[in-house]
Amino acid sequence: MKNYMSFRSINIAKSPIFHGGNEKTGSSPILRTIYIWTDNGEVPIPYLHGNAVRGKLRRILMKDFLERVRFEIKNKKLYHSLYSGGVLESTDGSVGIIDLTLRKKIVELIPPIALFGAGFGNQLIQGKLVVGHMWPLCQEYAPYLPDDISDMRIERPVRIFTDSSFVTRRDDLREERAEDEQAVQMKVDYECFIPGTGFFHEFKLMWPNDVEKACFAHMLDLWKENPIVGGRSASGDGELQLNYELPFDASKYINYVEENKEAIAVFLEALDEGL
Repeated sequence: MKNYMSFRSINIAKSPIFHGGNEKTGSSPILRTIYIWTDNGEVPIPYLHGNAVRGKLRRILMKDFLERVRFEIKNKKLYHSLYSGGVLESTDGSVGIIDLTLRKKIVELIPPIALFGAGFGNQLIQGKLVVGHMWPLCQEYAPYLPDDISDMRIERPVRIFTDSSFVTRRDDLREERAEDEQAVQMKVDYECFIPGTGFFHEFKLMWPNDVEKACFAHMLDLWKENPIVGGRSASGDGELQLNYELPFDASKYINYVEENKEAIAVFLEALDEGL
């Protein structure tokens, strides 16, 4: 018996998609790349890291949750815990103590934390949601894809699906210049996945209850409203066609939050004051 639920999708790029790596490339950023093993040995392959997807989904779900319970965060530590996971730290009188009652109440009253996890003071809560990397459908990665995927893209090399794009930055200040002085202008080239690139992606939910499953469904609904991933989205990049199919909807989560929003707000206020 599996201890998780799996949800897979083939997502299609509708615009160029950029997700940068750690390489220092001056004014020409390249895609995040990792070596994988193939029949031809080690091959570098660009991909979209799961943490970038996870971070975006956490932020949009938490923002929606706080708006539904009409709560405004005042404590920076609580903001950091809810929106980015927080930092595990000791607090006076509580070093080494695991407060099971507090942990249970956090998970019950803040379903997004049940999915993504967080640190509150010295309380570290493990999330139930596993967010996989987005792997391009291509010849190199084909051996690692599920057997039931049939797509012509897996017959093509990965570099068919990448190209270079660019943006320009210029000096628009209307300041006086010397006669021989030119306005400052710079062209920035960057590597990107092309529109039409297919990405295999998988979510896993570990032992979720009905409200947590519905919370996950609501998270995907929010993402579908603005299906963006990667950088340069303000300039039109990063749009995806999302194709996840779930056997349940978001109604139980939405109803739960509505029915318990006063208790949730009171609890958040106590956390806000206590961290």
